[in-house]
Amino acid sequence: MDRKEHPSLSERERQLIDLAAQGLIDTAIANKLGISEATVSTYWGRVRVKIGPYSRTEIVAIVMKEESEKAMAALKEENEKLSQRLRIDAGDYHNESNFYRDLLEVAADAMFIVNSSGIIENLNDSAAALFGYERNDLLGQPIKTLIPERYRMIHDSHREAYLSQPGKKKMGEHLATMALHRSGKEFSVAATLSSLPTESDVAILCIVRAVSLL
Repeated sequence: MDRKEHPSLSERERQLIDLAAQGLIDTAIANKLGISEATVSTYWGRVRVKIGPYSRTEIVAIVMKEESEKAMAALKEENEKLSQRLRIDAGDYHNESNFYRDLLEVAADAMFIVNSSGIIENLNDSAAALFGYERNDLLGQPIKTLIPERYRMIHDSHREAYLSQPGKKKMGEHLATMALHRSGKEFSVAATLSSLPTESDVAILCIVRAVSLL
Protein backbone atom coordinates (compact mmCIF):
# COMPACT_ATOMS: atom_id res chain seq x y z
CA MET A 1 0.00 0.00 0.00
CA ASP A 2 2.46 2.63 -1.19
CA ARG A 3 1.37 6.19 -0.78
CA LYS A 4 -0.05 7.76 -3.94
CA GLU A 5 -1.75 10.97 -4.88
CA HIS A 6 -5.42 10.06 -5.11
CA PRO A 7 -8.15 11.96 -6.93
CA SER A 8 -10.22 13.97 -4.49
CA LEU A 9 -12.87 12.01 -2.65
CA SER A 10 -16.39 13.41 -2.75
CA GLU A 11 -18.12 14.45 0.46
CA ARG A 12 -20.30 11.31 0.35
CA GLU A 13 -17.27 9.08 -0.20
CA ARG A 14 -15.54 10.67 2.78
CA GLN A 15 -18.67 10.14 4.87
CA LEU A 16 -18.61 6.50 3.85
CA ILE A 17 -15.00 6.02 4.92
CA ASP A 18 -15.48 8.00 8.12
CA LEU A 19 -18.39 5.78 9.17
CA ALA A 20 -16.43 2.66 8.26
CA ALA A 21 -13.58 3.96 10.42
CA GLN A 22 -16.06 4.12 13.30
CA GLY A 23 -16.72 0.40 12.85
CA LEU A 24 -20.05 0.56 11.02
CA ILE A 25 -20.86 -2.21 8.56
CA ASP A 26 -22.43 -1.40 5.21
CA THR A 27 -25.99 -2.00 6.45
CA ALA A 28 -25.47 0.49 9.28
CA ILE A 29 -23.77 2.96 6.92
CA ALA A 30 -26.75 2.75 4.56
CA ASN A 31 -29.16 3.43 7.44
CA LYS A 32 -27.03 6.29 8.71
CA LEU A 33 -26.84 7.98 5.32
CA GLY A 34 -30.40 7.18 4.28
CA ILE A 35 -29.36 5.26 1.18
CA SER A 36 -29.57 1.64 0.06
CA GLU A 37 -26.87 -0.97 0.60
CA ALA A 38 -26.55 -1.19 -3.17
CA THR A 39 -25.72 2.51 -3.27
CA VAL A 40 -23.16 2.00 -0.51
CA SER A 41 -21.55 -0.72 -2.63
CA THR A 42 -21.53 1.66 -5.59
CA TYR A 43 -19.70 4.27 -3.52
CA TRP A 44 -17.13 1.69 -2.40
CA GLY A 45 -16.57 0.92 -6.07
CA ARG A 46 -15.93 4.59 -6.82
CA VAL A 47 -13.54 4.84 -3.88
CA ARG A 48 -11.59 1.83 -5.15
CA VAL A 49 -11.26 3.45 -8.57
CA LYS A 50 -9.63 6.45 -6.89
CA ILE A 51 -7.55 4.68 -4.22
CA GLY A 52 -6.96 1.16 -5.47
CA PRO A 53 -8.40 -2.37 -5.31
CA TYR A 54 -8.15 -2.68 -1.54
CA SER A 55 -10.43 -4.08 1.12
CA ARG A 56 -12.61 -1.76 3.22
CA THR A 57 -10.15 -2.09 6.10
CA GLU A 58 -7.19 -1.22 3.89
CA ILE A 59 -9.00 1.77 2.37
CA VAL A 60 -9.86 3.13 5.80
CA ALA A 61 -6.24 2.65 6.93
CA ILE A 62 -4.85 4.41 3.83
CA VAL A 63 -7.16 7.40 4.05
CA MET A 64 -6.87 7.79 7.82
CA LYS A 65 -3.08 7.63 7.54
CA GLU A 66 -3.11 10.41 4.97
CA GLU A 67 -5.44 12.56 7.07
CA SER A 68 -3.33 11.88 10.16
CA GLU A 69 -0.18 13.00 8.34
CA LYS A 70 -1.89 16.24 7.28
CA ALA A 71 -2.97 16.87 10.86
CA MET A 72 0.52 16.04 12.14
CA ALA A 73 2.09 18.52 9.71
CA ALA A 74 -0.26 21.26 10.87
CA LEU A 75 0.41 20.40 14.51
CA LYS A 76 4.15 20.44 13.94
CA GLU A 77 3.89 23.98 12.62
CA GLU A 78 1.73 24.99 15.59
CA ASN A 79 4.17 23.33 17.96
CA GLU A 80 7.10 25.25 16.50
CA LYS A 81 5.24 28.54 16.88
CA LEU A 82 4.44 27.75 20.49
CA SER A 83 8.03 26.76 21.20
CA GLN A 84 9.19 30.12 19.86
CA ARG A 85 6.67 31.85 22.07
CA LEU A 86 7.88 29.88 25.06
CA ARG A 87 11.42 31.06 24.47
CA ILE A 88 10.46 34.68 23.81
CA ASP A 89 7.66 35.27 26.30
CA ALA A 90 8.53 33.13 29.30
CA GLY A 91 11.02 35.68 30.57
CA ASP A 92 8.29 38.35 30.75
CA TYR A 93 6.34 36.40 33.36
CA HIS A 94 7.26 36.38 37.02
CA ASN A 95 4.72 33.65 37.72
CA GLU A 96 5.26 30.46 35.73
CA SER A 97 1.73 29.15 36.25
CA ASN A 98 0.24 32.39 34.89
CA PHE A 99 2.31 32.08 31.74
CA TYR A 100 1.12 28.55 31.02
CA ARG A 101 -2.46 29.46 31.86
CA ASP A 102 -2.40 32.32 29.36
CA LEU A 103 -0.73 30.12 26.78
CA LEU A 104 -3.52 27.55 27.04
CA GLU A 105 -6.28 30.12 26.85
CA VAL A 106 -5.15 31.72 23.60
CA ALA A 107 -4.69 28.39 21.81
CA ALA A 108 -7.41 27.15 19.47
CA ASP A 109 -6.26 23.51 19.60
CA ALA A 110 -6.85 21.19 22.52
CA MET A 111 -3.89 21.45 24.90
CA PHE A 112 -2.87 19.66 28.06
CA ILE A 113 0.00 20.23 30.47
CA VAL A 114 0.99 16.91 32.02
CA ASN A 115 3.58 16.24 34.72
CA SER A 116 6.20 13.50 34.70
CA SER A 117 3.77 11.10 36.40
CA GLY A 118 1.26 11.48 33.58
CA ILE A 119 -1.16 13.60 35.61
CA ILE A 120 -3.04 16.45 33.94
CA GLU A 121 -2.01 19.68 35.67
CA ASN A 122 -3.77 22.06 33.32
CA LEU A 123 -5.81 22.08 30.12
CA ASN A 124 -7.86 24.46 28.07
CA ASP A 125 -11.58 24.42 27.35
CA SER A 126 -10.93 23.09 23.85
CA ALA A 127 -9.27 20.01 25.34
CA ALA A 128 -12.13 19.37 27.74
CA ALA A 129 -14.72 19.79 24.98
CA LEU A 130 -12.88 17.49 22.57
CA PHE A 131 -13.19 14.63 25.05
CA GLY A 132 -16.68 15.50 26.34
CA TYR A 133 -15.69 16.68 29.82
CA GLU A 134 -15.85 19.80 31.92
CA ARG A 135 -12.41 21.24 32.54
CA ASN A 136 -12.44 20.53 36.29
CA ASP A 137 -13.33 16.88 35.65
CA LEU A 138 -9.90 16.26 34.11
CA LEU A 139 -7.65 18.29 36.39
CA GLY A 140 -5.56 15.91 38.48
CA GLN A 141 -6.56 12.88 36.41
CA PRO A 142 -4.14 10.59 34.53
CA ILE A 143 -3.85 11.55 30.87
CA LYS A 144 -4.23 7.88 29.98
CA THR A 145 -7.87 8.17 31.07
CA LEU A 146 -8.36 9.65 27.60
CA ILE A 147 -6.89 6.61 25.86
CA PRO A 148 -8.66 3.27 25.22
CA GLU A 149 -7.77 0.79 27.95
CA ARG A 150 -6.03 -1.63 25.59
CA TYR A 151 -3.45 1.06 24.75
CA ARG A 152 -2.70 2.29 28.28
CA MET A 153 0.25 0.03 29.07
CA ILE A 154 1.84 1.00 25.75
CA HIS A 155 1.17 4.65 26.56
CA ASP A 156 2.99 4.29 29.90
CA SER A 157 6.01 2.83 28.09
CA HIS A 158 5.99 5.63 25.53
CA ARG A 159 5.76 8.26 28.27
CA GLU A 160 8.73 6.80 30.12
CA ALA A 161 10.73 6.68 26.90
CA TYR A 162 9.79 10.28 26.12
CA LEU A 163 10.84 11.48 29.58
CA SER A 164 14.25 9.90 29.12
CA GLN A 165 14.74 12.22 26.11
CA PRO A 166 12.09 14.93 26.37
CA GLY A 167 12.75 16.70 23.10
CA LYS A 168 10.09 17.21 20.47
CA LYS A 169 8.31 14.00 19.70
CA LYS A 170 5.24 12.99 17.74
CA MET A 171 2.83 10.28 18.81
CA GLY A 172 1.15 8.27 16.08
CA GLU A 173 3.53 9.53 13.40
CA HIS A 174 2.38 6.93 10.88
CA LEU A 175 -1.04 6.05 12.25
CA ALA A 176 -3.60 8.14 14.06
CA THR A 177 -3.48 7.80 17.81
CA MET A 178 -6.74 6.53 19.28
CA ALA A 179 -8.49 8.58 21.94
CA LEU A 180 -11.45 7.86 24.21
CA HIS A 181 -14.41 10.21 24.53
CA ARG A 182 -16.33 10.42 27.80
CA SER A 183 -19.23 8.69 26.05
CA GLY A 184 -17.02 5.65 25.46
CA LYS A 185 -16.66 6.34 21.74
CA GLU A 186 -13.16 5.98 20.31
CA PHE A 187 -11.88 8.48 17.78
CA SER A 188 -8.66 9.25 15.96
CA VAL A 189 -6.41 12.13 16.95
CA ALA A 190 -3.00 13.49 16.06
CA ALA A 191 -0.86 14.62 18.97
CA THR A 192 2.49 16.32 19.43
CA LEU A 193 4.53 16.61 22.60
CA SER A 194 6.98 19.27 23.76
CA SER A 195 8.87 19.54 27.02
CA LEU A 196 8.24 22.71 29.01
CA PRO A 197 10.79 24.58 31.12
CA THR A 198 9.81 24.38 34.79
CA GLU A 199 11.74 24.85 38.00
CA SER A 200 10.40 21.79 39.82
CA ASP A 201 9.66 19.06 37.27
CA VAL A 202 9.59 18.05 33.64
CA ALA A 203 6.24 19.14 32.26
CA ILE A 204 4.89 18.09 28.90
CA LEU A 205 2.75 20.21 26.61
CA CYS A 206 0.47 17.96 24.57
CA ILE A 207 -1.37 19.44 21.60
CA VAL A 208 -4.21 17.30 20.28
CA ARG A 209 -6.30 17.58 17.13
CA ALA A 210 -9.07 15.25 16.02
CA VAL A 211 -8.44 13.53 12.70
CA SER A 212 -11.62 13.83 10.68
CA LEU A 213 -12.49 13.05 7.10
CA LEU A 214 -15.36 15.53 7.07
